[in-house]
Order: sequence, then structure tokens, then C-alpha cells
Amino acid sequence: MSFTAPTVANKGNLFHVGPSPIILVTVQEWVVFNIVQSTLLLIPTWGIQPVSPPAHALAAHADRPLLLEELQPGIELITAERVLDSVYLATDNLFQWSYSSSSPTPGVPVKVIACCAKNITVRQQLVPIPSGSYTLARAFYNYEVLVTYADAAGHTATITLMSGPRWQRAFVSPGPGRLEVQVKVACSRIEITTPPAPKPGPALPYNPVRVWVWV
Repeated sequence: MSFTAPTVANKGNLFHVGPSPIILVTVQEWVVFNIVQSTLLLIPTWGIQPVSPPAHALAAHADRPLLLEELQPGIELITAERVLDSVYLATDNLFQWSYSSSSPTPGVPVKVIACCAKNITVRQQLVPIPSGSYTLARAFYNYEVLVTYADAAGHTATITLMSGPRWQRAFVSPGPGRLEVQVKVACSRIEITTPPAPKPGPALPYNPVRVWVWV
């Protein structure tokens, strides 16, 4: 006896799962290389000194104490930092986070509420160049970016993005000073986007399967 399936459920249908939303975060990084030197400075100062009032003033105010003061000029020695050379660099770092329905987060993100950077760690290095005309300054750093978003129902979640190892370098003038590196990070652009769905290919032709069963 032979039989064929007259109908097949979902015959010729193609099912496509749409791409997940992606949060794109552009972070701007500022790195400043300073060559500084400690130095001593003499600065003018003005101090308030008590003075003795004249005798006629004491007689006129015998019922209450009288205190007179005057400004006295002076000179004070302080320690200051002198900047011998400074180089400024700016760059962008792009982060990408894809939403997954299996992750322990709220629904599909529709709005970004906040973005900030924290836990910035910096390591610096000063490398002399044999020619002596310049010195190579290096900065190695990393940080975390916290992004808070909300879904359509108003539920919020915070995700943490890691920058990974980052570095910058610059040539500075040689001198007796020491290297100081300052790194500042700020979110400059945030957007939620959905990649376009792939175009469906041609539907496969339906070929019934013929099975012979002998009983």
C-alpha cells in the first residue's frame, strides 16, 4: 500500500528571527601628557597684625575693649609645580552591546537614560630617545562604561561595558621634570539601532515524500 501526504503544515513557509537591537556608545577620551617640575616661589602676602591704640582712644572707650588691626606686607615661600611641556590628544572609542532575550535584563531597550565612565586606571611611562631631541611619553589605561536603559514598559537595567587595554603616546621635550598623565572619559553619543533583516532567499519547492509500506 502506498500513501502520500496530501497536505503539509506550514508548507513552503520561511520563518525568520529578526535581529536584536544594538546599543552603540561612542566614548571620547582625552589624554594630557604634562612634564612638570617642582619649584620654590616667593610670593607677596598681607597679614593682619594687632596694634596698640593711642591713649585718647583708650580713654574714650574705657567701658569696652578696643582692638585695632592693620595690614602688614610680607613674603612667603611656597612649593609650586611648573609645566615644562604639555601635549593633548583626543580620540573616540566605540562600544557595541547586543540585546539578548535570554539575558537577565528587562525587555527590548527603547531609550537610554544615563551613561557614565568609572574606574579609570592609568599607567604612564617615559622613554628617552637616543637622539636626545625628544622623549617618548606613553599612557596605558582602561575603564568601565555604565549604560542605563529602559524598555517599553519603563523597566530599567544597567549594563557594564569594558574598554579593554587602551594606550596613547606623544613626543615631549626632554628636561629635568617628571611625567604626569591625565585621562578623562565621557560619553559623547548614544543610540539604539536595529540592523536590517537579511533578505529572504527563494522559497524551496515543495516535493512530497512518497513512502511505500508493505504489510
